[in-house]
Amino acid sequence: MTQSPSARSVAQHAVEHAVDPAHTHPRWATARALAVAIVLSLVVGAWTKQAELVSLTSQISESTPPIASILALFALPGMAGLLAKLAERLEAGGRTSGLSRLCRRLVLTPGEILVVFVFLAITGAMPGVGLFRQVMPCLMVPQYFGTPQDHLEEMAGHMPPAWAPTDPEIARVFWEGGGNGFPVYGFEHLPVVGPLLASVAHFVLGPTLVPWEHWLIPFLLWTGYLSAYFISAFCLIALFRRTWEEDERLSFPVSSLAVEMLRPEGSLLSGLSFHRDPLVWVGFSLAVLYNTMNALKVFNPSLPALGISYPLGNLFTESPWDTMRGLSIFYKPEILGIGYLVPSDVLFSIWFFTLAGWLVRPMAKMVGYSPGGFPFITQQAMGAFILLGGYFLYQARARLAQLAGSVLRGEIDPEAAAEPIPPQLALIGTIVGIAIVIGMPIAFGVIWWHSAFYFGLMLLVLIVYSRNRAEMGFPIVWGYPLYRQRPTMIYALGSRAFVSADNMKSFTLLTVFSWLQRSVNQAITMTGHEAHVAAFRLGGNRRTISTIVLIALVFGLMLAFLVNLSAFYEFGGLVLSSPDGVSGGQMTSEVLSQYRAVSQWIDSPEPRSVEKLVYTGIGAVLALAMVLVRHVWMRCPFHPGGYAIAYTHEAPYMWFPALVLWTAKTVTVYIGGAGLYRRVAPAFLAFTLGHFFSVGVWSLLGLTAGEWVRRYIVWFL
Repeated sequence: MTQSPSARSVAQHAVEHAVDPAHTHPRWATARALAVAIVLSLVVGAWTKQAELVSLTSQISESTPPIASILALFALPGMAGLLAKLAERLEAGGRTSGLSRLCRRLVLTPGEILVVFVFLAITGAMPGVGLFRQVMPCLMVPQYFGTPQDHLEEMAGHMPPAWAPTDPEIARVFWEGGGNGFPVYGFEHLPVVGPLLASVAHFVLGPTLVPWEHWLIPFLLWTGYLSAYFISAFCLIALFRRTWEEDERLSFPVSSLAVEMLRPEGSLLSGLSFHRDPLVWVGFSLAVLYNTMNALKVFNPSLPALGISYPLGNLFTESPWDTMRGLSIFYKPEILGIGYLVPSDVLFSIWFFTLAGWLVRPMAKMVGYSPGGFPFITQQAMGAFILLGGYFLYQARARLAQLAGSVLRGEIDPEAAAEPIPPQLALIGTIVGIAIVIGMPIAFGVIWWHSAFYFGLMLLVLIVYSRNRAEMGFPIVWGYPLYRQRPTMIYALGSRAFVSADNMKSFTLLTVFSWLQRSVNQAITMTGHEAHVAAFRLGGNRRTISTIVLIALVFGLMLAFLVNLSAFYEFGGLVLSSPDGVSGGQMTSEVLSQYRAVSQWIDSPEPRSVEKLVYTGIGAVLALAMVLVRHVWMRCPFHPGGYAIAYTHEAPYMWFPALVLWTAKTVTVYIGGAGLYRRVAPAFLAFTLGHFFSVGVWSLLGLTAGEWVRRYIVWFL
């Protein structure tokens, strides 16, 4: 869609002058960078297992980027600087000893640090709440939770053994724990290092608890399938690179954090060294102060602290205004930081449409129209996503047709060397990968058009999320309608078209893929593309960093699968991520509800919902109207992507941060113009950095003190 001058943020101006051809980093994907990345990924896997799965003290894998990668981005440049200074002092004293040479060899270049950051940003997102914590229940819920009142046991009978174990005893141990214990080596009795060695042994030996005679084939199959999914998703979005980056000049704002912190020449925004900019430390300190006060309030409730939210809706007690009781202010520091680079029209659209969606409720009640779920905002969001997905494909049609034609004719593209993936491989990877993604369920019994319908919606959502993040950089993982894809199918055709007592296999197997409706797969895909954009702006090679991304995808999937399998068989799925220790936590409950919905449709078919289809259509029409208006009115303040994001969640998470940022940007530009805007931008980026840093420290404390840390759990959008 055409961007207005007001939407074209000053950050884009910096992006257009980002590359310094004279500056290159010769060392990027070195053996030591990969070694550091792999070792840190293992450490983060152990951290995630304890923090997210076992003790539920934080959700470190859910942020954008994941907290562990931010901590590495924060710590590694500082360590490199300290080692370089130490080597200089040793050499200044005339001692070019082995110690000084060792210090020099241990200094990671900015390119190597970017490799570590990207690797951790991908592998760190996979073990937790956004991916495998969803995948595992999807594979094993029917085998354990069936009751005489539902059809889950029958549905479990349709589960292929190649997908998941079907033995009831294996399923029982999976959910209840109690597998074979670990070998005892007595590390815990050693002084000082004993507890650390015991923890390492505990993590490394975790997979030995898994009954591999039942899990080996599912492990290999799902690792291969998920690898095909992520590689095809990466290849698909790579096909849009020229359209988005060269034709539309989208700024990929999320990549700015790594660029700002690693660029030796200084900030692209302020011109100063990021770590030496006083405003950076002001922003960083404010975020640390926010989390510190919230943490201290755990011990002393009388201390003043903002907390996570304020229930604004409690002010509305009389009819019809009581329909706004759910309106709250969520502070969301992660949005208040990187969100500063989001275009102003997007920020305006988010807070405007959110408040409009709440204000229309009492107005509708006054005229006697108040159906359950009104105003059906997530249905509107789904309609907007479908429309925008089709529009983005149409917008890129010339580039895509040119690429397909050149591949078919065997022509050599002179600009192909600048692409993150060779265009021929990107096209082939997209086609073959999507064929695997859609075809594998069909091969095991899903009706072909069920699979095509379901995964077609998923791919549209992927394209829209990726395009929105490339333009807006709105720093949220869940920037799409959660659990709306399958209901959209039911609203359109009714449940009888998909499942019945005589035909439950297809939709039962399709439900195994429910994790795609609430997954970080889109965020992980865009992390890969933001990585090659950051590499380009730092003077590196796109293809090198893309190779790192593909390696990280496969390694991260294997690590996340092993971490989750070992956790389930050690502790039991009913305990993991569960505040009460018996219910299996939020993810298990959500997956169980997906299966029980199918069971309910078998007994009580759900008809088409004309009302919800109408609101889905309204979302599509409004998005199309904004697209068309922006073609003729360049300064239109309403952005279709902002409208779609505003309605992706029933809860009003984003409007207040968007309002604060829109106001701050408007005032800043009015007072000091583009210069002042760029000058204060690093402070906002540092605010996000300080938030992630302090939450990461809080999470680490929670590894040994979970009970009180659990009173202040930080979660992300």
